[in-house]
Amino acid sequence: MDLSAILMYRNGNKKTREKTITNSTLFTSANRLRFRLTALMLLGLVLFQACPEQNTLKAEEFKISLQSGTVITVDVKTPTLKWTRVSDSGESSEETIAIARLNRMILSESPVGKKVETIRQLITNLAGDSYQKRELAEERLSEPETAGQFIEMLQSNLDHPNFEVRYRIQRILRKLEEEDATEQDNQFDRLYFSDGQIAEGDLGNLSLELSYRGRPLNLKREQIAMIASPSPPLVSAERGKKIDVQIFHQPRNIFYRVDQTIIDFEKSPDGVELRRPADVNQTFVPVGLKLGTEQKGYVGISGYGFKFGPEKRAGGNSICVYETVGTYSKRFKGVMEISFCMPNQGSVAAGVMEFGMQMARVNHSRDFIVEAYNADNQLLASVESSDEPCVFSGIKSTQPIAKIRILSNPYLFRIDRAIDEDYAVDSICFSTPVPIDSLAPKDQPSVKLNNGDLLKINKIKLSGPDAISINPVGEQNYKIGFDEIRSINFNHSFQKDPQSFTRLRPKRVLDTWTAMISDGSILFIKPGIPMNSTLFPKVQLELETFTGMWLTRNPSRLPMKSDFEKGKNVIVFPTCRIIPEIISFADYGFTWNKRAEKIIQDLKIEGDEKDQDDPTPNMDQVNYETASAESSPTIWLKPPRSINASQGRIILADGQQLVLNGDLKFQLAKIQEDQITISIGKEIATIPLDQIQIIEFPERP
Repeated sequence: MDLSAILMYRNGNKKTREKTITNSTLFTSANRLRFRLTALMLLGLVLFQACPEQNTLKAEEFKISLQSGTVITVDVKTPTLKWTRVSDSGESSEETIAIARLNRMILSESPVGKKVETIRQLITNLAGDSYQKRELAEERLSEPETAGQFIEMLQSNLDHPNFEVRYRIQRILRKLEEEDATEQDNQFDRLYFSDGQIAEGDLGNLSLELSYRGRPLNLKREQIAMIASPSPPLVSAERGKKIDVQIFHQPRNIFYRVDQTIIDFEKSPDGVELRRPADVNQTFVPVGLKLGTEQKGYVGISGYGFKFGPEKRAGGNSICVYETVGTYSKRFKGVMEISFCMPNQGSVAAGVMEFGMQMARVNHSRDFIVEAYNADNQLLASVESSDEPCVFSGIKSTQPIAKIRILSNPYLFRIDRAIDEDYAVDSICFSTPVPIDSLAPKDQPSVKLNNGDLLKINKIKLSGPDAISINPVGEQNYKIGFDEIRSINFNHSFQKDPQSFTRLRPKRVLDTWTAMISDGSILFIKPGIPMNSTLFPKVQLELETFTGMWLTRNPSRLPMKSDFEKGKNVIVFPTCRIIPEIISFADYGFTWNKRAEKIIQDLKIEGDEKDQDDPTPNMDQVNYETASAESSPTIWLKPPRSINASQGRIILADGQQLVLNGDLKFQLAKIQEDQITISIGKEIATIPLDQIQIIEFPERP
């Protein structure tokens, strides 16, 4: 019998795709087996009747996500897929499914048919002539990652005529049950039908005949990660509006709402129980969240139980950083990063407007901070831990939060205090992800089209002033006009390695400053009276056009919501915000009234003694030439605003950002194969492509 595809079915109602992932009553191992066998037989019959063979179908339009991260819109010419019903004994019968009935397909890394053949061979080896071969077969079959999903096949051999085979299989089943072996995540292909049914299994050596941009294209299984019906056009987050940010130390009614995604790390999105030390970096991509760390290692299930009051939503499993050095792994220390993607589309960057979580730490207040960054890598907010062992940290922003970083508080160097580096995270919640154009360096160049396609490529070649030539799939080149392109990411960045903006650095003098102009342009400047752009030295910048200003090596720290209701200016230090009425500028630097209001995060939560150590700066002026990265603030003369998407922009590899058709009237004057020319009035700058990170074209009507 050809085992090119093996399917196992389970109920596929919409609840299986609900966003909230919570604890539920668990089946015992025996109950799980009986449930799966019953679901297999009943759903196999239902889907066999629901999906008759169809020989003549028109091409169906789908979005295909490739293993490379490319997402393309294609017409699928292949009308049906082959699949096989299978019983617990391994007997199978091949059927067909019409592609027109499918909403989405998610493929596992390799066909289950090959895994089944491996299990069959290992069971055969249990009766082999060689003792070493029998021992090795038992050892392999006792591994949950090898046989955990094929327990039925093992059980069907409990009456094997060979006594040793029966005995070894009994031992294998006991070992798997002791380890509570459950079906490993993403071991089967998953088919999502338009009527809500879900089929779980294997599409074998899948090969699809497609049409992409009017040309025939054939894709093999190993190239494909997911296939989905096109969704309605996604509306980008609102731009051109005031950026308001709020921070929270209590959930209130802002977080853990039914319309938010809630992850408690007890189960994966598909209902698989999570156990220590499972690597969950990619586990929650189906709901739009990715985990990671700056150091060598991964984010995994820690099993660390939080101590908290009944009103706090934390408990059971938690997550922590597993830092791996050689064969040794330590837990709970390091930098944890959380980023967002569109659900089931790990390569499509997204952001959220609301994010909250519980975090456990041991000894001191302010030991940890939670940082939120926008798509432009600007620091929206830093939330310090409070005086409780288990703390809630929340951020709400009118601009999408693209990345969260959790790390030991680097600002406590001011008070020279020992820092507790151990922490764990639980009960994450966030609002619905929205698509963003992330400026974070990519692993390779990419092109984003107006229709939502994301083309990841090795090399971008400009075909003159109006098109590019790329090969996003295979070796075939495609010429794509700029009128179809939303943005080009050349992946030329001066920050190739992960860089913590808040990691302590040796004190040093930095004489380069950065200014944000009212239209969102970001320019390196030579500060003083007057101020000049380093890119256009003859262009003098009027202070009235400035929105904000900061030391170039620092991140730009955004003010909080309503800060500007208290004064005309805001000065943002890492540990506080100052609201002066006037900031006075001179050739040497700027000053403010030392008696201006200082806003410090209130860390007194439940009656604990307030932290007596004050790490906030005691100063009222900054000198341009002697300013250090550790002590220089961001100053805001106006509320920062997001960039209007209709304008377009050029992002340079060094971080400068030129908004087209904005207040400074930057124009993309010329595009050539190896450089572009930008003008501002009569002044021009020619910039090689290897110094450009992104070209974002203005929106077309």
